[in-house]
Amino acid sequence: MKYLSGLEIKKRILKALKEEKEISLRRLETKLNIGYNSIKRHCQELEFFRIVNIIKHNKNARNGRPYTSIELTNYGKDLAKNS
Repeated sequence: MKYLSGLEIKKRILKALKEEKEISLRRLETKLNIGYNSIKRHCQELEFFRIVNIIKHNKNARNGRPYTSIELTNYGKDLAKNS
């Protein structure tokens, strides 16, 4: 497996968000084939720079479990347009 830099992981997260308005961290994990904790850490960094919002949901409609998703902020959408 190829090693991905932190920047490359963040780029992949942003690309996935351009395709889908909101995406769960678990879905990102499977879509990008990157570990959950790594996805979570990079999303927290993106949130720090106000590029994404992290949303904690109390209940998943399918299984009733809590989950976390992310979405682009307006600033993040502007950045995504220019990349």
